[in-house]
Amino acid sequence: MKTLLTTLNAKFIHSSLALRYLKAYCGDEFDIRIREYTINQHTDELLGEIYREGCDLVGFSCYIWNIGQTLELIRLLKKVQPNIKVLLGGPEVSYDGYKLMEEYEEIDYIIFGEGELSFKELLGNLRVKKDLSKVDGLIYRKGSKVVENKAREVICDLDIIPSPYESLEGLDNKIIYFESNRGCPFNCQYCLSSTLSSVRFFSLDRVKSDLLKLIESGVKQVKFVDRTFNANSNYAMEVFRFLLDQWSEGLDINFHFEITADLMSKEMIELLSKAPKGYFQFEIGVQSTNKETLKLIDRRMDLKRLSKVVRDLNSYNNIHLHLDLIAALPKEDYNTFKESFNFVYDLKPGKLQLGFLKLLKGSGLRRRANEYGYIWAAKPPYEVLESNSLSYGEMLKLKMVEEVLETFSNSHHFDYSIEYIKDNFYATPFDLFEDLAKFWEEKGYYRYPHKLESLYKYLQEFYREYCVKEEDIFNEILKFDYLLRRRKVDIPDFFNKYEVDDYKDKFNNFTRDKEMIDKYLPDLSGFSARQIRRKIQIESFKYDILNVIDGSKEGIKEGLIAILFNYSNKEGLFNKANFSRINLS
Repeated sequence: MKTLLTTLNAKFIHSSLALRYLKAYCGDEFDIRIREYTINQHTDELLGEIYREGCDLVGFSCYIWNIGQTLELIRLLKKVQPNIKVLLGGPEVSYDGYKLMEEYEEIDYIIFGEGELSFKELLGNLRVKKDLSKVDGLIYRKGSKVVENKAREVICDLDIIPSPYESLEGLDNKIIYFESNRGCPFNCQYCLSSTLSSVRFFSLDRVKSDLLKLIESGVKQVKFVDRTFNANSNYAMEVFRFLLDQWSEGLDINFHFEITADLMSKEMIELLSKAPKGYFQFEIGVQSTNKETLKLIDRRMDLKRLSKVVRDLNSYNNIHLHLDLIAALPKEDYNTFKESFNFVYDLKPGKLQLGFLKLLKGSGLRRRANEYGYIWAAKPPYEVLESNSLSYGEMLKLKMVEEVLETFSNSHHFDYSIEYIKDNFYATPFDLFEDLAKFWEEKGYYRYPHKLESLYKYLQEFYREYCVKEEDIFNEILKFDYLLRRRKVDIPDFFNKYEVDDYKDKFNNFTRDKEMIDKYLPDLSGFSARQIRRKIQIESFKYDILNVIDGSKEGIKEGLIAILFNYSNKEGLFNKANFSRINLS
């Protein structure tokens, strides 16, 4: 029996850990192949690809982002290949699977819960045509009836599952998803993890062995899918230490973890202060700062401790921090959400992710939806439209806030400009993004995509309408932001360009002057003048822009100041060593 394991990933760079676990657990006992596709591929194309595989059984891993397209695909598949057997698994079919099979006669089997043992038993029983009633965690058809077997106990000794990465076939240029534990110590009511058992860990030896294999293979990013990586502090410390021991100059890899910040010890923070820049990145779920909301969703969190940990980690400037908020949680109205937003924004994360509550199948909030007056979309991703505390109109406003936050803050193309506007014209960060969202909607800019260059012009337009004064200073800050990201000798017409007498000769002389290169561009000291000219730009500003971006407005006078931008550093110009005042005379 030929078996195909497949899924529709959200993006091409994603990969499926679940499929690799299933195949690894079965070993060479069955004829199993893995093929991964994306939701961006047309259903007809996917149908042809699966048909050509010539398999007897096809198993789909199902999630909120792919369930609709998967169900459409299996209906077509059964039409062109009536004898093929269809198996579904994954979080989106682990609840109400019985009902789903009643609705879709094309589904032959559903595995709910952890799938490794159930999948192997299913294949074994199908091979010898054995009764399926003893396969725990399985829903199947018996004649015209749908039968749901008892749930399977979770795997306590995770090490019995072979490594999913014995082979890295098909993973070139993909994000590698990795698991060091299963389960969750918390009971957050918006999350499916609240329905899972307590945390179980792979052994440290197993985790280290797999990680070393990935490091040596040259993969670029490893994303831990553990719901709370630091649930066990000592275990997490050991993994961090191991990864730090593996680092060497030139190693190009990044490790992403979901952590609970208020659980981090002083010892852990001190260890992380030594991490190479960009080697680790952390996602921290704050979700809300409203005490009543946190109590209702059963989320235990020390916000004061969280704040200190985030500020401490930020001070080392070596770990990208991604902090999450969820709009429409119970008792979180527009004003309390504003407070949550301001709290997180002021922590200065690398990214503030503004998400919207989804009532996932099996979650506590979905069971209590009527209590909070939730109206939500019936189809995946089951996003909430309004609640007793937040109207649909307010949700729309927050959607627009999310769009301008992504465009003008999380992109980091406008850091100094946004900071200047916030500090000089708004009482809180949310007030700024609320006005920016209003402007964005009034102009209709949300209706279509934009080139990056146009966004600078739109922010300039916003400033003229909402801030008015000191426009000359702001335009210079905006120009500075523009040049930080790209070498652009011919800057757009909406910026002022100031001519310097004999600029070309002065610029060329500067690049030939070894003393000046050693002083301002030591990392380029071994390059020729021609090579240096391709890696730098010198631009004149109406004010001493470096004083302005440092927050100093006292004594700022007009007078051309030349700023040297060094584009040779692949990390960009956020390090202040990469731009400086110079004298071209």
